[in-house]
Amino acid sequence: MSNLSALVGAVLFAWLPEDEHPHQPGPKYRPVLVIDADPEGKRVCLAYGTSQRVDQNGKGEITFRKDEINGLTKDTKFCLGKTKWVPVAPEYLSKTKTAGGLTVLGMTPRNRTDDLVDRLEEVADL
Repeated sequence: MSNLSALVGAVLFAWLPEDEHPHQPGPKYRPVLVIDADPEGKRVCLAYGTSQRVDQNGKGEITFRKDEINGLTKDTKFCLGKTKWVPVAPEYLSKTKTAGGLTVLGMTPRNRTDDLVDRLEEVADL
């Protein structure tokens, strides 16, 4: 991808690394929210997404309903305090781990941008 900064705010799928193995793709292809990009380092910062306990948000958590982002099949909570920097590489961002191409579900809805900024500020204060 030539303009990584354009991905900030996008919801996509990724093999998000686990804490125990931060430098290798994780075991589950899950929804993530791109919260930052490093074009020079060719990497993106991804926030963990889950469909569990979407009815309650703690500090730094934001939930998007499935009807807010077209590609979501379930309401999804993103934990902005649980992030990982990952390289823009097929083993992290492609469903097959070998072919190129991202699965971008959609972008943060414009009417929720202020909510997202507020949640990001909550984790910046930690």
